[in-house]
Amino acid sequence: MNIVVYLFAEFDETAYKILTLLEKNDITFSVYSFADDDSMDSISHKTGHRIRRLPQVEVDGKLIGSYYDIFEFLINKKVINYKGEKCQTM
Repeated sequence: MNIVVYLFAEFDETAYKILTLLEKNDITFSVYSFADDDSMDSISHKTGHRIRRLPQVEVDGKLIGSYYDIFEFLINKKVINYKGEKCQTM
């Protein structure tokens, strides 16, 4: 999985929750940060996605959404469980 997190350089609690979720589960990701005064149109142009708010997470070129969206995505892919912990492999 190629995961990119788009966020403002001065990130908020939601961005922190996304970064913490990925880090604590040893999920590799990249971060692309924007200045607080960058317009959403400029950010959309740079990311190639229609962005209306940050933070946003992209997986394998597809925009997934924000914290709850990536949480649900990782559960459905059996990467994490409902507690947000790494799934055990058998």
